[in-house]
Amino acid sequence: MIRFLSTFLSMLVLAACNNARSDNKTSVVSAELLALERKWLVAEFALDTAALSELMDPSFISISEEGIKNKNEDLIAMYNNIMQRRRDSISIDSFRLDTPIVSIYDNSAVVTFIVQSFGKQKGASRQRRTRFYDVWIGRNGKWKAVSSQGTSL
Repeated sequence: MIRFLSTFLSMLVLAACNNARSDNKTSVVSAELLALERKWLVAEFALDTAALSELMDPSFISISEEGIKNKNEDLIAMYNNIMQRRRDSISIDSFRLDTPIVSIYDNSAVVTFIVQSFGKQKGASRQRRTRFYDVWIGRNGKWKAVSSQGTSL
């Protein structure tokens, strides 16, 4: 009986340690994905399509009111959006990620959040809220975005 209890307690301790390691790994991956989301937004607001391209997998697609775009089409649309923002004197001063949720499934992950951006349009204050649903895959030790969908709130 003592041997059984000792073995049982050892198994519980090992299971707890494995769960703690798993939770720690999940926390690290979640933090890494949220950092990539922030990097994405910084690049977009800085009008840096080269940095955005590095975050996207070659199979990337985006979904928006205008339809579905592949990686190249999306980058061109972002570039055109950047040019339109410049013409309309729209600048982004800062942003905040609200209610992030990271769900990890082995080598893939879904990240949802609301981004609230603050800036100016022709000198007047401007705020915007957009909900994002992004899908990431892990390959060769790196996370790449494979899909993004944004909805203005």
